[in-house]
Amino acid sequence: TGVQTCALPISLGAVFLSGIAFLILSMFKVREWIVNSIPNSLRIGIGAGIGLFLGLIALKNAGIVVSNPATIVGLGDLTSLQPALAVLGFFLIIAMAHKQVKGAVLYAILIITALGLAFGDVKFTGVMAMPPSLAPTFMQLDLTSGFKTAQGAFNVAMLSVVFAFLFVILFDTSGTLIAVADKAGID
Repeated sequence: TGVQTCALPISLGAVFLSGIAFLILSMFKVREWIVNSIPNSLRIGIGAGIGLFLGLIALKNAGIVVSNPATIVGLGDLTSLQPALAVLGFFLIIAMAHKQVKGAVLYAILIITALGLAFGDVKFTGVMAMPPSLAPTFMQLDLTSGFKTAQGAFNVAMLSVVFAFLFVILFDTSGTLIAVADKAGID
């Protein structure tokens, strides 16, 4: 339908506009002012929240956490191979880090990958591969149809989407910056 065919270009246009707004906020030091005005306890919370969000994504990709209509998330089948390898990898990282092995995460990744290859969970397709094609999205953003019709990224209805993307970018980058700077001991 017409709505489905124009949704991707309009979405790309909204992401582009939010990126331009983020760039402008960064150039005029508004982003720095926002980060500096966040209290220290909230800074720590933002960094922890981003870490927990990334952890939830990792648990979902490993099959340890699955969708559940009653509770939103539920426990996956831990007896299947993929979650078992993920749990084993996690404990390998903890054990090697406790023994202060340099490169513990990398070694655990290599060990779990080798086990995945041995059990058939990982399919080896080569050391290097070409990246996927950019053709479906390259230069496909829609900014101008908002002036002609009511469906472009410049549409007033899309303003909330652009602001939502902008706030996600702002807090994601700021939270990451704060967490990494705190871990590095940079104030």
